Amino acid sequence: MSDLEQRGAAALDKLASEKKSGRKKGPRLVKSGGETFNPAGKRVIPLDPGCMPESLDQTGLALAEKCENLFSYTNRLVHLYAAPAAASGGVHRPRGALVLHPVDGSHLTELATAAAVYERFDARSEGYKPCDCPRRIADAYLARGNWPELRPLAGFIEAYIVTLSGRLIDKPGYDAETGLFLACSDIPKWSAPPAKPTRANAQAALDVLLDLVKDFPFVADEDRAAVVAGIITGLLRRVLPAAPLLAVTAPTPGTGKTLIAETFAIIATGRRASVLSLGHDDAEAEKRLAGVLLAGDAVIALDNIERPLKGDLLCQVATQQFVRLRPLGASGMLSIPTHALMVATGNNLSIVGDLKRRVALIRMDSGQERPEQRTFSCDHLEDVFARRGELIRAALTLPLAYLAAGAPAIEGMHPLGGFEQWDRMVRRPLAWLGLPDPLKASESLREQDPDLEAMRLLLGSWLLAFGSEPKTGAEAIAAGTEYRPQSETYTNPELRDALQLICYEKIVTRKLNSWLRSHRDRIVDGLQVKQAGIDGHAKVPRWQVLKCG
Repeated sequence: MSDLEQRGAAALDKLASEKKSGRKKGPRLVKSGGETFNPAGKRVIPLDPGCMPESLDQTGLALAEKCENLFSYTNRLVHLYAAPAAASGGVHRPRGALVLHPVDGSHLTELATAAAVYERFDARSEGYKPCDCPRRIADAYLARGNWPELRPLAGFIEAYIVTLSGRLIDKPGYDAETGLFLACSDIPKWSAPPAKPTRANAQAALDVLLDLVKDFPFVADEDRAAVVAGIITGLLRRVLPAAPLLAVTAPTPGTGKTLIAETFAIIATGRRASVLSLGHDDAEAEKRLAGVLLAGDAVIALDNIERPLKGDLLCQVATQQFVRLRPLGASGMLSIPTHALMVATGNNLSIVGDLKRRVALIRMDSGQERPEQRTFSCDHLEDVFARRGELIRAALTLPLAYLAAGAPAIEGMHPLGGFEQWDRMVRRPLAWLGLPDPLKASESLREQDPDLEAMRLLLGSWLLAFGSEPKTGAEAIAAGTEYRPQSETYTNPELRDALQLICYEKIVTRKLNSWLRSHRDRIVDGLQVKQAGIDGHAKVPRWQVLKCG
């Protein structure tokens, strides 16, 4: 055997010997299972050839032990940080706003190097030497896509809250039962509410919240109830599977709509809300909304909406616990939690489509031409900041008192489908204390819906013109556009007006058939449009309007 071969064999023998003995170089602590730690308590991870699975397992354990700010969230690794004041991508966040930032391979390399001691065998010194965590280890760990050793994060909160069972979360840090991370220091003027408040305690707490907004020109008492509901919802939104979107509207700018939205945000987070601009179309709005949901914003203000508020994603965010979205620049879909309070503001805000039943409306009207010149009894936002702890206590007292009373049924109040927990924790406690239903004002949205107006007009004029006789779309258009030159009038003027409302500029059969198809079997004012087979000659659907009941 040559001298070179002898040295190589000796090095391999030494490596095997060190491996059996724990490869101690300096002080080492070996725990059961063969895990090795240095005197500072860090894991010692050898990077031996063929041992990548073991190295990845050890890396995960080291990250779980040493990285307090690393979580598994929406099939990604994230950490929590305070963002500087910035406006980008249609989103404006105040300074100090907490957001979730995804951890990539480069960042994970840094975190893993800080969490553990990585060692490579050095043939020249015939021993192990410390090194940085290799990028390939970080990338391979990320590629696993499942990290059971790390803490799963449901979201972060910045105020004390109660769970759906009535348990108070007021200890900073990670709450294992809910997966929430309480990221706040002591809140001035905070004191914990009684574990089982009485009705008198709840009434006193309600008076505190109502006094907070006494200077705002609400249209009716149900609007005040909706504001109180918004305060409670903002605090509990992380534990509620679903909650209505809060919509604040007024006929004139300067009435105080944004102040109401900021009130919800300050109580829930200690800061003003993150403001989201929806852009000019639904596709752009969905991209921006997906971004803020991924970042974990707790309160999102859709401020000064100037177009009808609608969209499938907004409906899903209000009623679904998770939505499936493809992040910008990514190829895969993520299941993203929707537990952010959504607040929309606008002048004569228009809400259309299915979103109407997913909204709690707050109406204000100062009755003045220049409402911004009104004077308040105090600086409202400064008052909210100063009394934040007191307001949180008051808001949490209401659901706690209702639960302590056994969550009694409210006569005449029907359950709200899709919002059962919100109904139990927010809506019913207010009705139990004598306030109007906070959703009562939202009933007016149905009357203002242009789609519902068009349906009423078409079904009524169709029944008047044809009775229950089936007609094709082309036949309906021919009857609606028939003109009488002698009298210079249309034969069916109401039907023509309905067709114009549905088809906009040009009345065409394709648009009418599409509209009828999307509204078939729906009942409005006791009338229903149904498909009555296919026209044998033209091979197009026939339609009829019938009275129900």
